[in-house]
Formats: sequence, structure tokens, C-alpha cells
Amino acid sequence: MTKVQRKQKSDLSRTAQRLKQRLIVLISLLSVSVTILILRVAENWWPLWMAEYRSRIIGILLLVLVVVVVSSPLIIQSAQQPREFPGPGKNPYIDP
Repeated sequence: MTKVQRKQKSDLSRTAQRLKQRLIVLISLLSVSVTILILRVAENWWPLWMAEYRSRIIGILLLVLVVVVVSSPLIIQSAQQPREFPGPGKNPYIDP
């Protein structure tokens, strides 16, 4: 393996690590938000609209949380192994 290929592999793994950390932060933030809304922590400090639409907000946050958790392996995999496109003007199906 050449030096350039090792550098590219290292960059891809570093990018995947950063992506994993960001996904962990996002999932944690969504989980804490849902937990606060479900348990009604500090409800007297909430704005009126938030108390009124609490169940809808919980539903939306739970939907987003489920989508992020289910799609996170695909996101991480696509960051680790990006598709390599041929150069400009090269069609792999026509050009030899």
C-alpha cells in the first residue's frame, strides 16, 4: 500500500470517528430532550405553547430519534467507504 493510500484510509477513519461522536451527541441530546418532556422536568419554566403541544413534540422527537438510530449504521458505513467515481469524461460501461 502506498503512502497516499494509507493517508486516505487514515483520513476516512478519522472522519468516521468524528461522525460517530457527532451521532452519539445527537442521540444523547434527543434522548435527554424526550426524557425531560416525558417526566415534565421544570414544567413551570416551559413556555405555554410547549406545555400545550408537549405530546406532539414528544412524538416528533421520538420519530427523529428512531430514524437517526436506525440509519446511523448506514451513515457510518457510507462515511467509511465512499463511492469512487471515475474521472471526468470516463464512462466505465462504454470506455475500456
